This record gives sequence, structure tokens and C-alpha cells, in this order.
Amino acid sequence: MKEGFLIGGGLIIAGLMLELSVGPVNWDAFCWPVNGIVLAGFLALIAIIFLLRKRVYGFQFIGTYKAAIPALVYAVVLTIIMGLTRQEVNGTWLNNMLSFWPFVLIYVYIAVILGQIILRRIINLKRNIPFLLNHLGLFLAMTTATLGNADMQRLKMITVKGEPEWRALTSQQQIIEMPIAIELKEFIMETYDDGKPKRFASDILILTKTGKSIQTTVEVNKPVEVDGWKIYQYGYDTQMGAMSQYSILELISDPWLPLANTGIYMMLAGALLMMLRAIPWRQGVQQAHKHPKPAFLLCAVIAACFFCVHHFMPILHSDTLVPALQSPWFKPHIIAYMLAYTLMASAAVIAIYLLLRSKQGNLDNLVYIGISLITIGMLFGALWAKEAWGHYWSWDPKETWAAITWFAYLVYVHYRQIPTHKPKLALWVLLISFVLLQMCWWGINYLPSAQGSSVHVYNMPS
Repeated sequence: MKEGFLIGGGLIIAGLMLELSVGPVNWDAFCWPVNGIVLAGFLALIAIIFLLRKRVYGFQFIGTYKAAIPALVYAVVLTIIMGLTRQEVNGTWLNNMLSFWPFVLIYVYIAVILGQIILRRIINLKRNIPFLLNHLGLFLAMTTATLGNADMQRLKMITVKGEPEWRALTSQQQIIEMPIAIELKEFIMETYDDGKPKRFASDILILTKTGKSIQTTVEVNKPVEVDGWKIYQYGYDTQMGAMSQYSILELISDPWLPLANTGIYMMLAGALLMMLRAIPWRQGVQQAHKHPKPAFLLCAVIAACFFCVHHFMPILHSDTLVPALQSPWFKPHIIAYMLAYTLMASAAVIAIYLLLRSKQGNLDNLVYIGISLITIGMLFGALWAKEAWGHYWSWDPKETWAAITWFAYLVYVHYRQIPTHKPKLALWVLLISFVLLQMCWWGINYLPSAQGSSVHVYNMPS
């Protein structure tokens, strides 16, 4: 894997040189048709590398685990830096990692590796459907969401009661005339006994250029779609509360959405199939009968971990959920992560035991099930975020550490596939991944980079 780390290090150095010479990546330059041309060129590059793999050693190496693992390690390290520093749109270097060339090049390299692995599996006709769904779905979601971001329009519209509005504001406060007009008929707000908002929504009238007139209600987690635009309930006059005379709506147009959707649902299907395949249904029952004491101990560890996770997540028992949490995705998202945390905690406890006793053990099935649940929980969260805030992934501090955790466990999974892997090192990777998972779960609450900048604290916009 030294070659893999050298390639990654070379990309870091090349990225730093680009950062110094041309400045940060200008994603706005990738709007249509540039992003379409770049995608076509990128796919052609992957195809050329694949066709020449038998002639060029470097091209053959790119499609191996020994290339993937160092790339994932670099991704983990760079994303940790991102998670520890406050990210700003106009920040420099480490404060704007999404436009930082080393960060971008490493993720592009991962996409190239993904492309090579996918083509190899397809050509070799290995019938590992979960593998193909996971890798192809990730490749599709990564490339289309990244390149399509420049075509996404995200605008704010302040609607005043009884006055049709057709103008919206960009993030740079530029006024844009919209193809639709919206009139606020009534702002609706319900509160809990302690005064916290239970529900807020807007009864609106939408007028289109084609003459359509649509009377509807838009609220948190329930956007309305009209003529390619999704309309989200964003904010209101917090000082007036239920008496607010205006409502802030967010209007989003995302032409690349179907492709990103396809990738996400492919990953969901792949993660579910991988989880079902990893569960040793018959073998597990047989082993439990042969070795009842270890089986009982494992069940006790899992039960104890599940109890701890359930106990330390008081939000599950809350009767006063804020509007953003009142979503059909809430319980599936939380339950998937609870189960994942439980299994990964159990794997960590067993890993510590094996290291202390200098024994070897196979935790692969436990980790496969756990990472499948992490993937499912993460994707449920992405679909939920799309309905609540209009975007799948915004690199919010919580999302950043979720990505770090996911990549770290992928390092373990891929490392275990190498025949010459070192069992003790694999266990240490597993423990480091579990520590990173703690940062994702509760550690970010103490990071300065997350204070006041995370939507996961559910502050209401004003």
C-alpha cells in the first residue's frame, strides 16, 4: 500500500500547488453545459484507464484494494480537518474545504477508483448484486450531485400577507424575477404548552405563467412542487410568532435530482441486501447451540450497548419535537443508527478483548451489518434533509462526522479483504473508527466548529 499512499500524497502536493497558483476550485464555473462535458470526459477517462489496465501498471493498480484503502485514509484525515474547523463560503484553505484542491482531488481519485472497480466487476460478471448496487450508487450520487450543484438554484422569497410576490433573493442578495408568483393567504402556527413551536405553515396561492392557480399549504417537511420548483417553508417573523404577517419561503430548482435520487436508492438497496447477506442465519443458530456461553455473552453485550444508546438519546422520548423532527424519516433514521451504534459498540468491546488476550477473531459479519445500518441511517437522513431543507448533503458538522465515520469503517472493511492483512492492525482500525463514531454521536456538541452552524441543533431561522 506504500504506492497508494504515495499517489495520495502526490495528489495532496498537486492540490496545494493548484491552490497557490489558480486559487480555490470555482464550482460556479461548472454550470450547464460545462458540467455535462466534464462528466462525459470523466467517464471517458475511466473507460480509457480500464482499457489500458493490462498495459500500464499504474492503471491496473488503481482498481485494487491497495489503492482504495490509502485513498479512504486520506479522505478520513482531510474530512476530520474539515470537521474540526469552521467552514465558511468565502473562507480560505482549511476553512473552505469543499473548494480546497487537495480535498477535491482526493475525492475525485476515489471516484476514479470506484469507476475501475465497478467496470471490473461488470466485465467479470461476478454476481455480487449488493456490491454493485453500493459502488455504482455511490459513484452516481457523488458525481451527479457534485457536478449538478452548479445548476441548482436556491432562492429565498419573503411573502407578505395579501400581496403577490414574484421576486426572490439569491445568497448574494441579488433580486431574481421568478416564473411563478406566490401570495401568502394565512400564516399558521401551533405551539406546545411551553411556547415552543409545534407546527408552522403557510397557506399560499401560486400563480404560474401558464395561467394555473394553485391554492396549497407548505410546511416544514412537506414542500410543494410547481413547474420544476420545490417550495419549502423556511421562516417567519419570530418576534410576532403566530401573528406573523410574512412568511419566508425557500424555492429550489435541481435539474440533476433524478440522477442523484437513483444513486441514493441504489445504495439503500445495496446496504439492505448486504445486511441480509451478512447475517449468519443458519450458522448463527448452530453456533449458539454448540457454544451457548459465548452466544449468551455476545447477546448480553449487544443488549447492554443497546440500552446505553437508547438511554443516552433522550430525543427519542421527547413529547415536544420541533417541526423539523416531525417527519416520517425520523424514526427509521434514528432506529437504524441506534442498531448500528449498538453493533459497532459490541464489535469494539470484542476487539478490545481480543487485543488484551492476544487472540484472533472474525468480526466481519458484525461490522458488515453495522456499516449496512450506518449506510441506511445516513441515507434516510439524506432523504429527510431533502424534504426538510431542500438538500441531501450540505456538509453540516453532523453530516461531516457521519461521513468520517462511514469512511473509517470502510477502511476496515477493505483492509480485511487483503489476504496479507495484519489482524491486530485491523482491530486497531476498528477501535479508531468507533472513537470517530463517538465524535459523530455526541462529540460534535463540544466542537467550536459546530457551535451555531449546525442545522442539527434545529434553530429556527428568522
